[in-house]
Amino acid sequence: MIIWGYRGYQKNLGQTQSNIECANCHNVAPWDIIETGRKFTLYWIPTFPYGRKHYLTCPVCQHGKQIEKQEIEQFLNY
Repeated sequence: MIIWGYRGYQKNLGQTQSNIECANCHNVAPWDIIETGRKFTLYWIPTFPYGRKHYLTCPVCQHGKQIEKQEIEQFLNY
């Protein structure tokens, strides 16, 4: 019998190098860059991720917006 499934995950990739004003709470601070998605599991062992999405989120109210993967380096500015 093969046991398979999926599990959601959330990973903090860092913070923006510049301050951004939140449209929801009007706080001005560096925002968090978050990756979310799911991982396919086989016998409860995560094997590969799918459905990845990237977000900028306000550290105070968690309001955010979805961004493309190509935009991450622009916000990290390394």
